[in-house]
Amino acid sequence: MNIQDLSILLAAIELAVKRGTFSIFEIGAVGQTADKLAAFLKDANEQAEAAKAAAEAEQAQAEGQASPENTESDSEAPAA
Repeated sequence: MNIQDLSILLAAIELAVKRGTFSIFEIGAVGQTADKLAAFLKDANEQAEAAKAAAEAEQAQAEGQASPENTESDSEAPAA
């Protein structure tokens, strides 16, 4: 099971609630579980975005280090 599966599950719960699938006695537990699932998905998405940004920054830094750099001998002209 992955994050996308959990997102689909949350949507299914929301649809079931809208259609009146649960009794008044069940709806509290269903709502609490849906809230926990929504919070988990929000945190997971934030962590995924942060990891992606960190990976992109690391890649950009690695590409910057791989580019040719001028050395002191290249930038200094010989004295005439």
